[in-house]
Amino acid sequence: MRRIGIIAEYNPFHSGHAAQIALLRQMGADSIAVVMSGSYVQRGSPALFSKFLRARAALAAGADLVAELPVPWAAAEADRFAEGGVFLLAAAGCEEICFGAEQADLDRLWQLARLLEDPAFDAALTARHTAGGGSLAALRARLAEQELPGAAALLAGPNNALGIAYLRAIDRLGLKMRAIAIPRVGAAHDAPLTDGKIASASALRALFYEQGAAALAPYLPESALPLYLAAEQEGAVADFDAFSLSLLTLLRAADPADFTALPGAGGEGLDRLLAKAAARAGSTKQLYDLLKSKRYTHARLRRLALAAYLGLREDLPRLPPYLRLLGGNDAGLREIPGRAAGAEIPVSQSLAKLCRLGGEAERVARLEARAGALWNLCLRAPRAASAEFTEKFIRL
Repeated sequence: MRRIGIIAEYNPFHSGHAAQIALLRQMGADSIAVVMSGSYVQRGSPALFSKFLRARAALAAGADLVAELPVPWAAAEADRFAEGGVFLLAAAGCEEICFGAEQADLDRLWQLARLLEDPAFDAALTARHTAGGGSLAALRARLAEQELPGAAALLAGPNNALGIAYLRAIDRLGLKMRAIAIPRVGAAHDAPLTDGKIASASALRALFYEQGAAALAPYLPESALPLYLAAEQEGAVADFDAFSLSLLTLLRAADPADFTALPGAGGEGLDRLLAKAAARAGSTKQLYDLLKSKRYTHARLRRLALAAYLGLREDLPRLPPYLRLLGGNDAGLREIPGRAAGAEIPVSQSLAKLCRLGGEAERVARLEARAGALWNLCLRAPRAASAEFTEKFIRL
């Protein structure tokens, strides 16, 4: 069986995502598995709709299996996000991964990925960054350009950069996973709304908050719109004002000493900066403005604040300790090995069962439960914390 994997956020699922799934089916995929972010996404914010609704939209559009990328990886920087996603795709039985790219030259992307994985390159990058040479991403691009002309332009494409992170993760984990890079079609990542049928997810989120779910219709597969309309009617939509208040409440109530244990905060003074900013800010916008720095990207600072909010710590395991399935059909549920990169992990549809496993699996599952409880609080119509446990596996 040829199972091809996708790593996604589907925030929200739209026609571009449906087109990728359809293309993989045309390429001969017997099964399409997706590892998808849950309640929070990599930009450091809550997902627009619930993970189960987004999983249902993907399954209705042709995916066969949707599993959750646990929040310590879903809300992480690109390398950790990619490593967690690739590992779980392998554990789900995928021998291939497909991703979109601005320049879908796979040989060139592999060449750059292997340069960035070179220990000598990493040592030079770390030395320059420690010496205060600017943001890590900008330094990486400049150093890569010196070694491989054209590298900076490749890294400037957000889809390219994430695809390169997937390739690096495949090599780092020693996986025998083939890659399929397809040209990104339609609007660019984070591009404003256009007249085309494929819009960026960020443009669709903005459109939703301005005009409501019905306005998304031209940019969605037909099966998705009723799901979004129902969520809107039920109030099961992220409320960013509620999230802002909730985040600042927990940051102000926290012991600032705990911020030293946040992912990426140690030794750089970010823990103290976050504590001071949280004490002054009256909204997340003010918080991010107070955190703003030429040395750190906006996305990194948003993720830092989210990590403090969700209780994420630097000492979490390197790889996800379980594979949680959100939905699937017969083709998707067939032959799930539950092992990859020399590790065997439990496979379950139940977060409650994962919370009883002990060890790192229980620790991560309880963090996921906390993330879900907070997400359910920050809705237009808040739901009980237990909603994270009562949502049922989607069986098609």
